[in-house]
Amino acid sequence: MYMFSYFKEKEEKLFVASSDDGLRWKELNGGKPLFASSIGTQQIRDPFLLEDDQGGFHLVWTDGWRSRSIGYARSSDMIHWHDEKLIPVMEHLPETQNAWAPEIFYDTMKGAYRIIWSSTVGGGPRNHRIWSVTTTDFVSFTEASLFFDPGYNVIDASVTDRGDHYYMLYKDERGTNEKGTPYKAIRSCLIAKENSSTPSVTQISDLLTPPLTEGPAMYALDEAGRKRWVMLVDGFQEQFYSAYCSFDLLQWEDMTVRMQLPLGARHGAVLKLK
Repeated sequence: MYMFSYFKEKEEKLFVASSDDGLRWKELNGGKPLFASSIGTQQIRDPFLLEDDQGGFHLVWTDGWRSRSIGYARSSDMIHWHDEKLIPVMEHLPETQNAWAPEIFYDTMKGAYRIIWSSTVGGGPRNHRIWSVTTTDFVSFTEASLFFDPGYNVIDASVTDRGDHYYMLYKDERGTNEKGTPYKAIRSCLIAKENSSTPSVTQISDLLTPPLTEGPAMYALDEAGRKRWVMLVDGFQEQFYSAYCSFDLLQWEDMTVRMQLPLGARHGAVLKLK
């Protein structure tokens, strides 16, 4: 079973859809939100769900355009939510402009969960890098540090554990939000498994998707003993989701015509239940 968490522009709350095959998605709760924030800006954008080894769910989200904190709540059933709070990931750096699109993965070298997000630190136009903290209990957190800095504006990092390394998708945020821009699209890279807050990065790819796409979400489909990797991306101007697939994480093929996602979904993430 796959779960797709997302928000809608007209209702910035947590929505979830489910799928047996990772292609055809049905909205849960009759298409109504499963959770609404009562803290910070009371906005939920870019929601990301993690399932822990005990079957509990951890939710993080963007708390509006200018917050230096990210939202957090936990649940055992995705119906009843508790421990809602703001995690002040960048409050110690008051020149920070934002904290966008948090995601969580288990850092095997640290033996802890790592939360990553994008922030611009300093004045002037936004110029993001990927930052992170680690936690073992979602109660106490390390101080934020740079996780990924390719030397240019990047947002929307998403990490998948590939055994001896991590595979990361991210948005090259250079360029302008206009058709024909040479950037504003998704790249990939390999992240070394190192006991470091800023690990080594190799094999940064060319652009994998057309311009004006963001919010990549990657998951695997098992097909006759082979993994077919699927990447969903949000066409943020036209508000249209696209889907791509790959067997080798190098060559990606457009499979949008096979995907049936909820209408109005924005910047979602996919969780395969354990």
